[in-house]
Amino acid sequence: MSKEFAVNIDTVPSWFEMPCIACDITGGESRAKSVVKASSGLGLGTCDDHTDVTYQVMRSLRTYDLAGLRTSFVTAGLTAEPHPGQQLADAYRAARHAAAAGGPTEGDMLRAALATFGIPSFYGKDRGVSCVLVAVDRTADEDDAHTGARVLLHSGEHAMRPARQHDKPWAASLYAADGEYINELFAVRPGLPLDEECATAALSLASWLTANAHRYPRAL
Repeated sequence: MSKEFAVNIDTVPSWFEMPCIACDITGGESRAKSVVKASSGLGLGTCDDHTDVTYQVMRSLRTYDLAGLRTSFVTAGLTAEPHPGQQLADAYRAARHAAAAGGPTEGDMLRAALATFGIPSFYGKDRGVSCVLVAVDRTADEDDAHTGARVLLHSGEHAMRPARQHDKPWAASLYAADGEYINELFAVRPGLPLDEECATAALSLASWLTANAHRYPRAL
């Protein structure tokens, strides 16, 4: 299991200007009434309506990356109908159902979850390691997916084992069009049921692609 941080809540003075991060993520506007701080050294502002979900997020949050924040709040149960956060929450729930119905391999379950976010995926191999491959530009052409900037989602050295053998959380690595490794985008925290893990990986990647895909255009 991943480490959980100790969390405390401090009120902020009435003159202190800080947005509620959860409201910002869902497209709303609200001034924070409190700051939720964790022993990780991180802290986030929250309004009264979002104190509980922010508290839950801060127990495991490790960075302020916007895509990661969005994923953390949605998987913690944030909803705000009819704002965009609700659409993400609905897609996340659909991804869990799709993954649970997918199979028989761990990769099949992940690909089913990715499909609910409109992300085409393919099986691939990297130095003998099987993985799930996603083109940054979301191309549905398998040949093109291998030639542009791409994300490889891997679980140890496997992606095509029977789902019951899955034993390492999905992680995502970014590669340039020429195959050069760039960096790791995220790793799903351990200990989740596989359907939830696949849905979290799919949501994490969807959030990252929305925020960053434009930085990796396909060469003409």
